[in-house]
Amino acid sequence: MTEAERRGRAGRSYWAQWERSRRLPHAPNSLQARQMEQLLADFRTQGSHLYKVKSPSKLLQRQFFLDSSNMVLYYTGSRRKGRKTDIPIAKIQEVREGEKDFSKKLNGVDKEMCFGLLLGGSHKVVYLMASHKELRDRWVRALRYAVQMEQLAEQRNEFDKQVRDVFNLADKNGDNALDMDEIMKLLKTLNADIKRKYVQEMFERADTNKTVGRGKPTLDREEFVRFYNMLTRRPELEEVFLKYSRGKGYMVVRDILAFLKEGQRMLDVDEEFCSGLVHHCEPDSACKRQGKLTMLGFKNFLMSEQQFLFNSEHSTVYQDMTRPMTHYFINSSHNTYLAEDQLRGPSRVEMYISALSKGCRCVELDCWDGPDNEPIIYHGYTLTSKILFKDVIKAVKEYGFKASPYPVILSLENHCSMEQQSVMAQHMDRILGDMIWAPDSELTATPTPESLKYKVIIKGKRLPPVKEGIDEDEVSDEDEAAESKNQMDGSNNNNNNNNNNKRRSAIQEANKADKAHKKIKLSPALSQLTSMKSVGFRTVDQAAASAGAFAVFSLGESKVEKLIATSALGLNVVTHKKLIRTYPAGSRTDSSNYNPVPAWNHGCQIVALNFQTGGEPMQLNHGRFRDNGGAGYVLKPNLLLADEMFGIVTGNMDRNLCKVLALTIISGIQIPKPNDSKKGEVIDPFIKIEVHGAPSDNAEYSSKVVTNNGFNPRWYETCTFTIRVPELALVRFVVKDEDPGLDDFVAYYCLPFSSMREGYRHFPLYNIHGHRISHSYIFVHVAISNI
Repeated sequence: MTEAERRGRAGRSYWAQWERSRRLPHAPNSLQARQMEQLLADFRTQGSHLYKVKSPSKLLQRQFFLDSSNMVLYYTGSRRKGRKTDIPIAKIQEVREGEKDFSKKLNGVDKEMCFGLLLGGSHKVVYLMASHKELRDRWVRALRYAVQMEQLAEQRNEFDKQVRDVFNLADKNGDNALDMDEIMKLLKTLNADIKRKYVQEMFERADTNKTVGRGKPTLDREEFVRFYNMLTRRPELEEVFLKYSRGKGYMVVRDILAFLKEGQRMLDVDEEFCSGLVHHCEPDSACKRQGKLTMLGFKNFLMSEQQFLFNSEHSTVYQDMTRPMTHYFINSSHNTYLAEDQLRGPSRVEMYISALSKGCRCVELDCWDGPDNEPIIYHGYTLTSKILFKDVIKAVKEYGFKASPYPVILSLENHCSMEQQSVMAQHMDRILGDMIWAPDSELTATPTPESLKYKVIIKGKRLPPVKEGIDEDEVSDEDEAAESKNQMDGSNNNNNNNNNNKRRSAIQEANKADKAHKKIKLSPALSQLTSMKSVGFRTVDQAAASAGAFAVFSLGESKVEKLIATSALGLNVVTHKKLIRTYPAGSRTDSSNYNPVPAWNHGCQIVALNFQTGGEPMQLNHGRFRDNGGAGYVLKPNLLLADEMFGIVTGNMDRNLCKVLALTIISGIQIPKPNDSKKGEVIDPFIKIEVHGAPSDNAEYSSKVVTNNGFNPRWYETCTFTIRVPELALVRFVVKDEDPGLDDFVAYYCLPFSSMREGYRHFPLYNIHGHRISHSYIFVHVAISNI
């Protein structure tokens, strides 16, 4: 194949991917599409009666409508004034059938008549019930279709969607028109402090259908589009466009080629690719026929996800998945069932669904004896609420492989009696069936992620070969429950007497357990399902020589920190052929997290974090596992798999592969306010850029503050970082609002340095819970060079 043929094929592949990204994931055929459009039309004009399920005994009948034009679900019939009665489709993360939900709210009602709306940004679920199953199913189909359309519009970055959302935000009285006062209130909501005189000028220019003499001047939807176009001008983009169009007001193929190679560092493109760019991005049909790219087409191209800062080639699985599992970082959760703190917080099956949906591949189940011979999951010896073990296993079956096909690890912390261990084994065998990976004989080699696709791995204690039925001679793998008990015993408790009595009872039980359960009996049925063997860690030499091809050692954060300080190379050597799981200290009763980067740097594969707690550690985890298509398995760099290379991490070796990252922060688009900001307040944003990786690479830079403008702030600031170990580096952007005393967190973005692309790039922003914020972006220029 010639070079020209290779480039042509690469270009066609790029635009084919572009087209795929702009189609519905499950595009209906023409008949189905007509039926779906009719269904949407019926729900838009007529709606139907549904019940809001507040509790099994409290069902509120309301008339629900699905407005697919404005992409909002709303209801009528509420008797309380001021109650919010609409749900933007953009906020719906998932539409779930009632029989696949585990909420106690649905206990006592017919689940087959119910469905739930999981709202992004929180773990809140709105439960609705129809009068019959056919109506329930029609609503589920219509809402799922609407959610797909909304997600597709977001991927396309459609200007119409953005304008629609903004218009609906401002049109409080629903009259499909905005007057000057509503516009000024809107600008405050959008974080823009713009002088009224300037806004008035734009308003009058946009108001072509003058309403003088007929009340207040207003803008209808069409006029608002013109106003919003003026408001959202991007001078920083226009500068780049004028430079490469050489002042013509449009680009031709030669100009586009120069921009792609010089501005974007896309060296493999050719003129055929540039023609494809005009065809796919230029909205003006006349310009498209003439091979011209206008400013709007240029903006469409740069705002597409395939041109984002994150390398789109890394958004699918591209790494070798046939290596032993010890060669991968594995996305892992700690105390997955908890929604809040470790002492009194609620336990929810929803937390497993959330973690698995985010690509988590290792979830934790703390198993205890429950009433009616049903094992339960909760944080032992604490006041956290309890959920059924079997409900969690059902959730794993339903959601385990929606985000990734690669194996899910169930990390069992087993405190159950022999009888209820057998029940656990029965539930897993009945519910998961062939999904459980349980080899018949001892492993001689560590399996690979590829060989275990769509399989569930049970991690826990195993009985020794041929010695079925004897007492297991090791305690549970980390005895976190005892740590929590000690924390409860030593903490101040200001709750009521009932809670104090419960606490004293829990501590008494814990003290009994400390004496009686140094050894646990293990059910042969449960042992037989367990393929990833938990082994007690004593020394690095013992761990490295430990028998078994699929052993895992669990270490608390303080133990890992000590090993990093005293035996860094030994710890890394263990991870060449054995798995190490790390977890937060028992003293973190608030469910806070530790920094995962040092453990990753030393080869630890299963670095478990509290997924329910937003903050820097979880944001770094998000960045690390954004790579490799979000599959939850990221191949470790070779330097962590070779003794002679490991010294690079600890700084004991020179290296000539350093990179210099020059990063220019140019501008922002619709940066939101902090959640606790005062009404009418406009933020003063600045951006903090951090590099996390080998100790020699850790660095940060803070931009200047832009006063009173979160709508379209501009910085034009350049910072430079020298990165000695680029394979391990993560780059984190944090948007903050300057405040006296303590700056407020607003949003973040994180990605591996190796996934960054050069050139003019946008990246989206995420809130503290890891949910993407609609229409919010930062615009940067990136240059990477060798020293």
